[in-house]
Amino acid sequence: MIHRRSNDLHFSQIMLLLRRRRGFIASIVLLGGAAATAIGLTLPPYYTAKAQLLYQAEAQIGPERSEDAAVDTLVEMLNSPGHLRRLTKSFELDPGSTGTVALAEPTQSDTIKMPTTSAPSVLDYNALDQGLNVYKERQSRLVAVTFRSTDPETAALAANRAVKLYLDHESDFQREARAQALRSVSDRMPDALARIDQAEGALREHKIKFGLADAAGSDPNDKQIGEFTRQLIIAQSDLAARDVQLENLKAQHRSASEGGTEIPTGFARVAATDQLDNTDSDATQPLSEDQQLEITQLTLGRDAVAARLSDIEKQLTTLQEANAKTTPAWIRLRELEREANAAGEAYENLQRQKDDLQGQGSVRLSVRVVSMADVPDLPSSPNPLLFVAPALIASLLIGGFLAVLFERLDQRLRSERDVEETLDAPCIGMVPAISSRVRANMSQLLRNEPYAPYTEAIRSVYVAATRGSARSILVTSSALGDGKSTLVRSLAAFAERLGQRVLVIDFDLRHAPMSALVDKDKRDKTPGAETRANEPTWEAMIRTTKKDGIDYLTMPRLYLDPLTVLLNEDFSGLLKQLRQNYDCILIDSAPVGGATETRLLALMVDRVIFTVRWGVTEAGTALAAVQQLRASSATAQSIPIAVVVNQVDLHAHRRGGYSEPVAMASAPA
Repeated sequence: MIHRRSNDLHFSQIMLLLRRRRGFIASIVLLGGAAATAIGLTLPPYYTAKAQLLYQAEAQIGPERSEDAAVDTLVEMLNSPGHLRRLTKSFELDPGSTGTVALAEPTQSDTIKMPTTSAPSVLDYNALDQGLNVYKERQSRLVAVTFRSTDPETAALAANRAVKLYLDHESDFQREARAQALRSVSDRMPDALARIDQAEGALREHKIKFGLADAAGSDPNDKQIGEFTRQLIIAQSDLAARDVQLENLKAQHRSASEGGTEIPTGFARVAATDQLDNTDSDATQPLSEDQQLEITQLTLGRDAVAARLSDIEKQLTTLQEANAKTTPAWIRLRELEREANAAGEAYENLQRQKDDLQGQGSVRLSVRVVSMADVPDLPSSPNPLLFVAPALIASLLIGGFLAVLFERLDQRLRSERDVEETLDAPCIGMVPAISSRVRANMSQLLRNEPYAPYTEAIRSVYVAATRGSARSILVTSSALGDGKSTLVRSLAAFAERLGQRVLVIDFDLRHAPMSALVDKDKRDKTPGAETRANEPTWEAMIRTTKKDGIDYLTMPRLYLDPLTVLLNEDFSGLLKQLRQNYDCILIDSAPVGGATETRLLALMVDRVIFTVRWGVTEAGTALAAVQQLRASSATAQSIPIAVVVNQVDLHAHRRGGYSEPVAMASAPA
């Protein structure tokens, strides 16, 4: 497909392209389906066995942990490389049956019956790593332990062995941890007992040395100091309260004095003035007797509280000085008592731990087996035939993509649109391919089958080529084998059938295809045509076949250079004379590439027919040849070039959708 003016593929074009390449796509699809079927049948089925464990949060001893974190930890431990190495070593030592899993110190609830299976071969670390899968089922505390293998017994054996080894390892770990803890407690108890004896002995010696018989009591001086301290705090609080009352009373007196209240004079004023202690030098109003009495009582009460506070402070100071001599002994006594109590508590704690460890029964794990893996009856891998449908779809997509790619990369000319867009020249016809037997009887085909596809195509080309006043027509191509000589013979035979006088000039001096087509036995022979000395005239070199009645002019082979013919003035005059004597002159020339005479002939004729072979001629090759023809003239449009697609496979042309509505009007279907 060559669409240089439209790089975008529309949906209709893509569908047409896919329909054109449907054979290739079908081959890719069949190949992909066959490959998927073969691979699916050769792959062995896989079996998956599953065992289940339940995490029991109530059996967990120690700090509380999140259940999700604990379950995730269990999954990671079962998937850990250490567990896989233990499992690998287990298979190396015992590749046989799993038998029964019995926990240490088994009880009725701790014994787990497991199916008995046998392993066909020892599983290595890589096989266990690839086949073993441990995961948490949904949002529960169930942990699934699965193993995938081509042998169902191996799958069940590996899954059960993984569970068994984990439970055994955890049981051994807890049993060893309990034994180690018991040994540690037993080893520490003698030291704890020795520390008790040492602490009690030091306590007794301290009591005897300082005469502290009542070790359980408290120091009397401490009680007295505490009592006096309490009284001191009460006295300080009472004194502060009385000071506040006295200040409030003074403030009221100042407010009353500023307001102009009448106050008695005399002795009461003098006493009140002394009690106020110079509260306000600016006051001018005297105190009343009630106010004077109230202030006096508050002052006397405050003085009494202050005296009692001073007496308490003196007694407290005396007690503290006396108590300072005995305080270090009492402090040391308290320290010895605490050490003795701590030593006793440590020994009792060790004794309780020992009793607890000795009183524990069988090992209690944090996980419980819910179900062990049974030998699977059906494979877990999908049916190999299920791969065929996806493979067919994938092959269809790949085939379609390759079809589009190949079609875009295909530069061979097939349709009129390809020719016109690539060569920028009109396509005047598409001539079907004919067999060699039919080619030998060309005149009979054109005469006896006027509505045959080949006859219709030749008719269309002849009408388009001789349109206007075109009498001399040059037929050429880009390479040998494009069928230009056969096209010349067909056009000549069709013109002769119409009663036209036709002359065919064979100017392909390199290959002389037309000379081979002319029946030599039935030609009129002209003597002296073999030597240059006896060179005949152009008119004498024209031959007429008795079978077709067509005149042929074959260029003599005695010229060493074809340009000697074209540059001869007699040849130019010959063309002018031939135009007057013949209705149609067809010149069969050599291919454009490497043939200079063809480009010169293009300047001497009325029209050039450039033939391309359907599905063979490359677009680049044809374009280069057409550009060479146009380059021989001063202006590209001075040489009228028309293109004929030759040797068209009509069946493939219709099936590939290369025919277009416009093309079908001028070219045979």
